[in-house]
Amino acid sequence: MTNQRAVITGAGQGTGRAIARRLAQAGVHCVLVGRTASKLQDVAAEIAADGGEASVQALDLTDDAAVADLGAALAGRTVDILVNCAGDWLISLMEDTSNDQLDHILRVNLRAPYILTRTLLPNLRRSDNASIINIGSLVTAISVPSVSAYTATKVGLKGLTGSLAAELKSERIRVVMISPGPADTPMRAAASPGIDKALLVQPETIADMVYAVASLPRGITTSDCVLYSMAWE
Repeated sequence: MTNQRAVITGAGQGTGRAIARRLAQAGVHCVLVGRTASKLQDVAAEIAADGGEASVQALDLTDDAAVADLGAALAGRTVDILVNCAGDWLISLMEDTSNDQLDHILRVNLRAPYILTRTLLPNLRRSDNASIINIGSLVTAISVPSVSAYTATKVGLKGLTGSLAAELKSERIRVVMISPGPADTPMRAAASPGIDKALLVQPETIADMVYAVASLPRGITTSDCVLYSMAWE
């Protein structure tokens, strides 16, 4: 996978960081996208220390102008892998969820991947073996209370993934969703303090799955991949 370029959102910590480091280990130049420049720069430094290459693009993915600027910065360049990993979490009963909270999570978890993917399609079409990988959630496979807004965004992302996969099939651009159970990340720790670690998927495991999907031969794809701990009952 040397001489390839990947754009990874949410790359400043957690699963996005693990994915960036895994792809960089394989020789992929990683474009690290996220809101906090200092976190992205730390990940870029980790990648450089391991002998890899990374560049930083700090931006708010809900800002259409910023996403357009990213597209302009990458104009004429090939993007072989796009990983839509950035996301937010909301634990709240429907009756307690405000319109602003709903709008926010829809923008981050569903609208932002849609807009970014559309923006980078010209770059992906330049690749000989392009992959669009969306990071979903176990809630697309099982129903969980108190996460109705979050679930709606991830099920929407699953639908988007399938529809886009059908659209791009003739161009041999694979579009795959990887839906992990709760991951051992800072976001999970903040959302569920004290959660049993046995229930968590390590972000490096998710990163390995991303690498496996992106490594498939041209013209070969897979369907929605669900990863979860066998400690779930």
